[in-house]
Amino acid sequence: MPQLRRKSTYPNCSVFPSHLSSLFRNTETTPIEAVMTFPVGFDAVVTGLSATINGRRMIGTAKEKAEAREVYEAALDEGKLSVLHEEVLRGIHVLSVGALPAGAEVEVVLEQTLALTDVAGTPFLRLPMTAGQIYGTSPLLPSDDLVTASDVRHSAKLRVSLDQGRAVLPDGSILALDEDTEILMDRAVELRLEGASFGKLIGQSADGRLVELNLEPLAGSDALLDLHVIVDRSGSTSTPVREGDISVSQAMRDGLIQEFARLGKLDKINLWQFDDQCHDLGSATGAGSVALAQRLEGPNGGTQLAGAITAALAKGAKDILVLTDGQTWAHMVEDLKGKALRISAILAGPGSLDANIGHLCALTGGQVFYAPGRDVGSSLRSAFAGLRVSGEPIHGQVNKSGPKILTCRRGGVNIRAEWQKETITLENPDMVKSVGRYAAALALPLMGNVAAEEWARSHSLCTHMTSLVLVDEAGEVSEGFSQMRKVPMMEPTRVALRSEPSVRCYQMSASDWSDNAPQRRSMISYSEGYTRISAPTKPRKGPGLAASILARMFPAAPKTERFQTFAGFAWDRSGDDLLAFDLTTLTVEQVELLQKLEDLLIAEAKSQGNAVLGRDQARIFALGLIAKSQGDRLANRFARRALKDAPAWVTMES
Repeated sequence: MPQLRRKSTYPNCSVFPSHLSSLFRNTETTPIEAVMTFPVGFDAVVTGLSATINGRRMIGTAKEKAEAREVYEAALDEGKLSVLHEEVLRGIHVLSVGALPAGAEVEVVLEQTLALTDVAGTPFLRLPMTAGQIYGTSPLLPSDDLVTASDVRHSAKLRVSLDQGRAVLPDGSILALDEDTEILMDRAVELRLEGASFGKLIGQSADGRLVELNLEPLAGSDALLDLHVIVDRSGSTSTPVREGDISVSQAMRDGLIQEFARLGKLDKINLWQFDDQCHDLGSATGAGSVALAQRLEGPNGGTQLAGAITAALAKGAKDILVLTDGQTWAHMVEDLKGKALRISAILAGPGSLDANIGHLCALTGGQVFYAPGRDVGSSLRSAFAGLRVSGEPIHGQVNKSGPKILTCRRGGVNIRAEWQKETITLENPDMVKSVGRYAAALALPLMGNVAAEEWARSHSLCTHMTSLVLVDEAGEVSEGFSQMRKVPMMEPTRVALRSEPSVRCYQMSASDWSDNAPQRRSMISYSEGYTRISAPTKPRKGPGLAASILARMFPAAPKTERFQTFAGFAWDRSGDDLLAFDLTTLTVEQVELLQKLEDLLIAEAKSQGNAVLGRDQARIFALGLIAKSQGDRLANRFARRALKDAPAWVTMES
C-alpha cells in the first residue's frame, strides 16, 4: 500500500507561496495508482508541480483539463509513472500518482500561492488540511471524493520564514521561525502574523513583464450596516475549536455578542439560525442586537444553508453574512444568478471547508473570512468593515497581450495588480514567479474562455480549465494494471487514534469508487481494517456494441440494463487475471453473459466474411466491450487494453 509523508514550507510576504512535499512509497508487489483528494483554500492557487524519482526531477506542465487527463491515461496504459493534479471543485483538488512501480517511491511537490487575509488589522494565514462530515449529496465523482479514516496519522514538517513579525498559533503560542515543527494534519494550519504588514510585491508574468501586486487592508467606512446574519447550528458545530476548548458553536455565539455590542446605533441586524430548519430570531439595531445573539441555541441537526438563504431573500436581504463551519454541499449557484445580493462568510473551526460557501461568496461579490481558534470576534470586525464597502468584486482592464490592471477584494484585503510594459531581471526567481502566477490567476475572470485557458497554461496554473501533468518518459515501465489506492485524510479535531505512528492507506475497489457509482454522502469514514461498500445497483450508461450484435443479444432490454451484472466490477484488480483468461473473479451470471457475447462475436465475424475469430480473442474483445459499456475510468483503462487490436466492426457503436 502507499505510504505518505508531507513537508510544508511557508516563506515570507503578504502573498504566501507554500511548498507541499508529499512522498508516495509503494510497499506492495504490484504497481498502484495513489489518489489523494484534499481541500485547499478557496482563494489559493496551485502554481506548480514537480516530482522526483531516483534522483531525477521532472516539472509538470499545464494543459487543458481533458487533454491533461488524456495524457495521464495514455501514460498509465503504457505503464509509465505519471502525475496529475486537478481542481475537481474550487477549493478541492485531486493528486493522482499512477503506475508507481512496486517498491518505488516518488516525491511530489506542489506550489500553492495565496494572499494573507486580514483579521482585525493582523495578517492571517489559513491552510485547510482536512474536513469533517459534510452534509448533503456530494457533487464529486465517488472516485474523486473526500475520504477520511479514523486510524490514520498524517504528520508534516512545517517551516515558516518571515521578514518581519512573528507567527502566533490559535492557542497563543509562538511558532519557531526557520525551523521544522512537527504537526499533525488533523486540523487547519492557522497563523496570525503579528508585527507583519501588507504591502507591495514584485512579480513576473509568463511573457517577462513586471507585475506590481499591492495588498492593503480595507479602509474604514461610515456606511451603515443593513445585514442579515445567518448562524450555522448544525451538529458539526459541536466540534471544539481546539482540544479541550469551547465548541465552534459557542465561539460563534461569543463573537457575535462581543461585536454586536460595538455596532453603531443605526446599524441594523436581522439574525437567523439554521440546522435542518431555518429560524428567524428577529431584528434589532446597534447594541440591541446583543439580545438576539443571546437567543442562539446549541448544535442540532443538519446544515440546510440553502433554505436559510432563501428565507432571508424572501425577507428582502441584500447583504448576508453566514457564520459556519462550512460542512455542507449546498451551493445554490443557479438559484442566485441575477439576484441583487451579496453573501459573505466567516469560517470557524479547525475542519471548516470553504469550497461551496466560497463559491457562493465569489458569485455574489462577497468575501470569505477565517476565524482563528475561538476568536470569532476579530473576524467579525473585519467582515463588518468589508460589508460597509460597496463596489464590484473585481474590476480591471485587459488587452490582446493580457491584463493591464485589476483590483479585487479577498478576506478584508484590497488587492491591486498592475502589469508594466518592461521586463525584469530575476533576483529571487521562485518568489517572483509565484507572485506573477498568483496575479495571473486573479485576472482569469476578466478574460474570455479561450484567452483565459491560454493565460492559465502559460502561467502553469491548475484551474477549472487546466490541470498539471507530468510523465516519466525515462523511468521504469510497469507491467499490468495499476490498482487504485485512495489516500484518506485524518479525521479532524484530534479524534484520530494515536497508538501507532505509521501512515496507512486503505484498499479501494472500483465497485466502491467508480465514476458512475451512486453518489454517497461525502467523507466515508473507515473503521479498523477495510470496510467494503456493497456494489452500486444503479444501471450504467455507456457506448453500445455493433447494432446487429446488440439486437440479437438483448432483444428487449434497454441499453442501460444490458451489462448491469458487471456494475461496479473491480477492473483494476482483476484486469491482469482476465487478460490471462483467469475468470475466477467473475460470478456465474457474469461468465454466462460473457460466453453469450463471445458466441455472438464469433458468429458476427463469420457473417461478415472475416477471418475466423478464435475463442480466446473473442473472449478478450467481449471483456473489453463489457468494460467499455461501464463508462468509468478503471473500466475504460481495461477496455483500451483489451480492444487495442480489435477490428473496427467490433468497436463500432450503436
